[in-house]
Amino acid sequence: MSRIIAIALSLLTIASAQAATSPPDNRYEVEVLVFRNLMPNLVGNELWTRDTVNPVIKGLARAVTPVPASPVDAQLTDAAIALSGNKHYQLLFHESWIETARSRFASKADRITVSAPGNPDELDGTLRFYLNQYMHVVLHLLLTEPAPTSGPSLFASPAVPIQYRMDDARRIRPNEVNYFDHPMFGVLLRVTKVPATPDTVSAAQPAVGTASP
Repeated sequence: MSRIIAIALSLLTIASAQAATSPPDNRYEVEVLVFRNLMPNLVGNELWTRDTVNPVIKGLARAVTPVPASPVDAQLTDAAIALSGNKHYQLLFHESWIETARSRFASKADRITVSAPGNPDELDGTLRFYLNQYMHVVLHLLLTEPAPTSGPSLFASPAVPIQYRMDDARRIRPNEVNYFDHPMFGVLLRVTKVPATPDTVSAAQPAVGTASP
């Protein structure tokens, strides 16, 4: 009998240690909305530089294209509808996907890209979401407008596209809508914890075996 009790106690100790080290269910829904500002008079009043933009986004080739998923709680849907019906804005991107939160150095950047007729690189860049002690988001986006057209001229220089860049990094809180601002375009972002399901809960529980006397 004492041998059975000792085996049972050892199994409980192992199970408790495994449960303590089992990774929590860190799945989050990431919902992103990107829109263009079509009000040139508003942009003209902004104090911002129009220096040459660096068109190279570091790590773009290694970024992962997220798999769109049905939103668990698409709070930005109403914003997307409102922007689509407003002549002063143009909705460029609105998607949501499920992502497992990882540490900063273990996380991978998600690629955000939009093509348009005559402007295949209209929007391109990365979004990195990671979780250390707090939740963080890093954005690197490049908005490209087609080269302006002008009449033929012997002295005209080759037309080049106009590009605007957004680089931002900040700490965020779950369930809050975050706004990333630029005079030419804006980003709305919301990260929501995905509720644990019976499948994920059971998967996180260690299997406890039995021993015969």
